[in-house]
Amino acid sequence: MSASTAVRVAGPAAVLAAFLAAGVAVLVLAIGESVLPAATRSEAGPVVSAVLAVLAAAGLQRTGSRRTAWALAAGAVVVLASVRYLVPADASADTLTVMGLVVAATTGVLLGAATAAAWGSPDGQWVLVAGGWSAFLVAAAVGTEIPFEVVRWTVPQWTLVVALVATLAAALTIPVGMRVQRADPRLLAMAIGAAAVLSVGYLLLGDLVSDRATSAGLLSWLIVGGALTVTVVGAEITARVVAPGDDRFVLTVTGALAASYPMVAEVWSGMQTSIMPWWVLLVVVAAVVAGVRLAGYMPYALPGLLLAAAVTAATVWWPDEIGDGIPLAVRAALVALGTGLALGASLPGSTSVAALGLALPVPMAAVIGAVWVMPADPKWVVLALVATASVCAWQVR
Repeated sequence: MSASTAVRVAGPAAVLAAFLAAGVAVLVLAIGESVLPAATRSEAGPVVSAVLAVLAAAGLQRTGSRRTAWALAAGAVVVLASVRYLVPADASADTLTVMGLVVAATTGVLLGAATAAAWGSPDGQWVLVAGGWSAFLVAAAVGTEIPFEVVRWTVPQWTLVVALVATLAAALTIPVGMRVQRADPRLLAMAIGAAAVLSVGYLLLGDLVSDRATSAGLLSWLIVGGALTVTVVGAEITARVVAPGDDRFVLTVTGALAASYPMVAEVWSGMQTSIMPWWVLLVVVAAVVAGVRLAGYMPYALPGLLLAAAVTAATVWWPDEIGDGIPLAVRAALVALGTGLALGASLPGSTSVAALGLALPVPMAAVIGAVWVMPADPKWVVLALVATASVCAWQVR
């Protein structure tokens, strides 16, 4: 490839690689059954992935170039694509457990390497966030679209192939000498500690809600309220210990997840029962991209979170007028647009904080998901989630 051709290809290749690498990392972590052997998923996987994402970004900040980061991302994609075919069908339980942890670690490395490679470039940042967040919103639905047991190549596996091509193209065409953003050692330590504490805390809180919030009684609501409060407080503490330019991102991720989770569950249910056309998933992805891009012209997180929360609440509180009266594609697009706008308006300046925020939705879903499925009137459950999103929206206004 000539030098002039490489220069022309470098920009589009890096943009596509950023979108797909973040998307693949979230897809594999959220719905590993579509690309992994059965029983390889581990409860500790999200914790391992979150910590490794920040560690990988931190290591590349200290020693690597953007070319090295994209090459590492491509290697991680190769590992993820190979696991399903390398593990024998009669593998022992211990082997499957180890492979699950290997996959989780590889997923974290992929997300961290992609963040290090893309962060600081004009288009890389918003594209990376759009890829990761849109993948989270449609992950469960993509995982149920094709029966894995009869079709060898599922949607996420095809995504792995395209992501590999894109990351290799980015590694080969990016100009030599382009450095990853320089590291702040104090901030790196804080981000790594936050990744470990928050992800472990989410899993513990999710287990607590699942085990104890088994009715609509006062005790269950106290547990739910306490779990959501601790989740927001954890994000707030993280915001207070990082630099001012980085302080909104984790709070915004928390609010976006609380505001959008009922929509995620509805999309998943619609795909399982075959009442939702597949193109709704493309609408969600496009709406996230539009929202994150719109943040460049309207950099305010508050209206985005409030839009998503309002649509979510209205859908549950007025199921006939809103839930049935407005098509799912429209409602899902509004939620995706609002949360995308909020995340795009809260982009951190630091690579390590960006990796932290992008790695948190899947482990955080253990808490939000447990709250959503508790045996209580959905109207009051959604109010608890909307209240959580509103508090986060006020904090990042």
